[in-house]
Amino acid sequence: MNKFSKILEGSKILAITDKNGREYRFVGDREREKVSAKMTYYLWLSRFFIVTSAASLLLFLAASLSLFNLAPQVTVEPFLIIDQSSSDEIVRYEPIAHDMASKKMMMETFVRQYVMYRNTIINDEREMMVRWYAGGILNYLSAPQVFDEFAKYREGIWKDITDNQTSQEVEIISIGRVGGEKSPVWKVDFKTYEVSARRRNTETGALFLRVHYWTASVTSYFIPERAFMGRRLLNPLGFTVTRYSQSEVEFL
Repeated sequence: MNKFSKILEGSKILAITDKNGREYRFVGDREREKVSAKMTYYLWLSRFFIVTSAASLLLFLAASLSLFNLAPQVTVEPFLIIDQSSSDEIVRYEPIAHDMASKKMMMETFVRQYVMYRNTIINDEREMMVRWYAGGILNYLSAPQVFDEFAKYREGIWKDITDNQTSQEVEIISIGRVGGEKSPVWKVDFKTYEVSARRRNTETGALFLRVHYWTASVTSYFIPERAFMGRRLLNPLGFTVTRYSQSEVEFL
């Protein structure tokens, strides 16, 4: 009782007992000052992080708004590079558009490439599927009915191509419009060089090279609606083949 009375008369402000209630531990002014100092430190630290986060957020928003404002001013446009002489240094750059001066040259280039894509065969099944199957470059450049006709032809020769490891290269002989400058019909004369594992010399085992001559009729247009943004650099003018036929030329 005497001990407890001395405690009450002392300068301590809080007494904490352990679980047995036998001893007293006291928190005095020094301990309170330490706790107060820690609280002040963490308080200012939290304020610092809040200010830093707010500044970072404002900086991010400002940078985003700047990019959004600049985005319409940044474009990637394809250009046609024309060699105007025999020199490699003299060239002319022309933006590719539907009113470009070299539109005929672009049409001729696309027709030439279309015939080559359609008749070139390489000994790589995966690459051929990328070119000839749905979603490939030939599908992309063909009207739906033209690609459907080609798909039937492809299925008829696909097994023979893959089983015999056939390869075929294309050489364009001549290309020109049929029916005047505004005609959409093009006549393409070309020849193919074919090598197949089923055609070998029985004695030496060497492959035979077969040469075929062909004439193709291509009806094509530039259709702006088919210039898809995803492949705009591949087909910027919407080149589309609406009719295609080819036949082998026999020489007597």
